[in-house]
Amino acid sequence: MSRKKELAKNTAILTFGKVCTQFVSFLLLPLYTALLETSEYGVFDLMITYGTLLLPLVNLQLDQGLFRFMLNFRGDVDKTRTLFSTVFVGSSVQCGIYVILLTLVNQWMHLTYAVFLILYVVLQVFTAMLLQFIRGLGRNKVYAMASFISASSNVALNVIMLVALRKGVQGLFIATIVSHVLTIIYMCAAVKPWKYFRFSCFEKQTFSQIRKYSLPMVPNSLAWWVVNASDRTIVSHILGVAVNGIYTVANKFSNVFVSFYNILNLSWTETVSLHYFDSDGDSFISDTMTSLYKLFSSACFGIVAVMPFIFPIMIHSKYADSYPQILILMYAMLFRVVVGLYTTIYVATKESKKIAYTAIASAVINIAVNLSLIGVIGLYAASLSTLVAFSVMALIRYFDINRHAKIRIEKKTILISLLVAIELAVTYYINNLYLNLLSFVIVCAYAVISNWSLALAGKKMLAAVLKRK
Repeated sequence: MSRKKELAKNTAILTFGKVCTQFVSFLLLPLYTALLETSEYGVFDLMITYGTLLLPLVNLQLDQGLFRFMLNFRGDVDKTRTLFSTVFVGSSVQCGIYVILLTLVNQWMHLTYAVFLILYVVLQVFTAMLLQFIRGLGRNKVYAMASFISASSNVALNVIMLVALRKGVQGLFIATIVSHVLTIIYMCAAVKPWKYFRFSCFEKQTFSQIRKYSLPMVPNSLAWWVVNASDRTIVSHILGVAVNGIYTVANKFSNVFVSFYNILNLSWTETVSLHYFDSDGDSFISDTMTSLYKLFSSACFGIVAVMPFIFPIMIHSKYADSYPQILILMYAMLFRVVVGLYTTIYVATKESKKIAYTAIASAVINIAVNLSLIGVIGLYAASLSTLVAFSVMALIRYFDINRHAKIRIEKKTILISLLVAIELAVTYYINNLYLNLLSFVIVCAYAVISNWSLALAGKKMLAAVLKRK
């Protein structure tokens, strides 16, 4: 199988696990915004944000190390057993320490949602570990189904809790925990991880090797948290949790967009790690990266172009202030896609320290911009700081990687997309019906022209698959 076909196949399988549920979750935004007050939405988002902060501190990113090392020993049952057993034992010990520490802290601080934070983080640790273990085994269909169960059960339980049981924000917490439990049960039933676990297979040397790779990923994850979530913390403390609820809704659209890149990134990371050192590795990665940028820039511009038409229908009027933030956050996530495309090079070369350094630099910029502007321009500071942080991170990683390689997105492609982005931004904020329709036509033309060759290749690939059947 060719490298591009391998990438397309893996991406198609993994996409199944997200597409339907992300679409349903997106359509349920009117329900969430109608039944939850802005302050309730803000509190729930803040707890999830804190859970995201605690996760890398608890699991030390051992799940990422597990996947990366399993790629080197795929098919070797003994080595796989050693890797899984070592990471499972290490993660279990770390979870135990976390539960004890947070329980002690709660005795002193009386945290309102301490039980949720304990359950959420521990379940996240084992969910992440099993997901990366499944990826390392090459069981992408199981991974996709696990993702599907996680997202679909969460959406279904949210509806039950909000509509049928009228549990409000408490229902969202319960739905989140139960969906993780269901996902773990499915993964255990599908791959029977206990067959790969032997306490005697725990190896200190293996743990040290994995930890050496994974530890630099911790500050990287924390930096990502700062870039992604410090905005919410700053907004909540300075502007209030109600404003954070508005900001959360604004992020929903860009989160849906970037979640689809995250699906592709799973197979893209694997493909780059396996083929980076091929004789034509640089040209293959550059060509594929350019094609992927065209695809995701088209998706980004497409979402922004339809926003003037769908926003008044989907979002309750009490969240109307989220509209101006959406374009800024969408552009920020497009830069995040570029960051992700280049990050896979560091993963392939196991330069996890560089991932951390560049992410930390962007995190510092994000906080500095946010704090310096929030008193002047309010909520816009959060959106703009995210855009600046991701654009700087993209430039840093581009120049750093190209000191030793020639992996670049085509300059003509970047220039054309920049012109479309500027035109779209002007019409978005003018918000005139006819200008919005004109922008929509321009974006459609850009998408078709940019992705024509990719569409033809996809059609040819699909025809070949159908012919074999």
